[in-house]
Amino acid sequence: RDKQHTAVHQPAALTPGIQEDFISKTEKVLISKITSAGKSRDWSSVKHLFSKYKGRTAPVYSAALTAAWRCAEYQSGTKIYEQMVDVCVNKTAPTYTMGMKLFAKEQQWDMVKKLWVEVQKSKELGVALCGARIDAAAEEGDIDGAAKVLDLMYAQNMEVDMCHFTSAIKACQNAEKPSHAAAQFLFDKMTQAEIKPNIIAFTSLVGAYRKAPLEKLQGVLSQIATWGIQPDRVFLETYVFSVLQKNKEVDVWSTADLMNFLKRIEPERLTCAATVIDEALANGVALQQFQSRVRKLIRKMGIPQKLGPAADVKSSAPSK
Repeated sequence: RDKQHTAVHQPAALTPGIQEDFISKTEKVLISKITSAGKSRDWSSVKHLFSKYKGRTAPVYSAALTAAWRCAEYQSGTKIYEQMVDVCVNKTAPTYTMGMKLFAKEQQWDMVKKLWVEVQKSKELGVALCGARIDAAAEEGDIDGAAKVLDLMYAQNMEVDMCHFTSAIKACQNAEKPSHAAAQFLFDKMTQAEIKPNIIAFTSLVGAYRKAPLEKLQGVLSQIATWGIQPDRVFLETYVFSVLQKNKEVDVWSTADLMNFLKRIEPERLTCAATVIDEALANGVALQQFQSRVRKLIRKMGIPQKLGPAADVKSSAPSK
């Protein structure tokens, strides 16, 4: 996945409620080293550094949890969190934030919800923690959970930004039954709040349209043109999967298997997929391997390309 399509909320840099004077010089050095190793994705160094720590200072644990997240060592991160609880380290906004993110990556939804209950009873509740909870709901595909956090943020006059809405929309995409109606509602609520969407928001939106009627899915192209946003290869990939009504997590099919799959798709959808892929290629968008194979096989099937939704959209784009 492209880095620009990873919309996550970063943990707070400092631990609220703990003055820097309470951190020893040795711990400050350790935090610096763990943070540096984490940014370098050097998990072996993080493990070596943290294994020597016997203290109970929350910022040290926060640094280790963040490093685990950066190194994609999610299971190890949850073990660090459990160790932190065992030794009775004071839980803070950064440790709660990373804890929810790590447990979500491990699909330990009960733990995520347990931490969220603790957060709401604590004095740590704020924008960063709400963002982490929405991100976890996005991982789970928990539309109701994401929406409730947004409502809570508005009720407490917190600043809601595009990342919060994008993650909530992604929950609609990842739900067991994707809901384009819920995704569009959240998207419209975001724009009504005068928050300008970007290509990441549109990619999450179109992913939620996987089970929608084709004409509604094509309407997303009109929306993206209205905002003057140029589709990129990640958006194209997601759009093609939605047109074909297929999950992104596809097997690496043989050519024969992919052809058999495409033969079961309605001709209108194949025409739409071919049109969008060809126009994206003409506009200089690099194709993923799956899209190239789909394009080649649709042509082999003799499915005609016609003036499709992408072509219509170009004429509707606002002039600059």
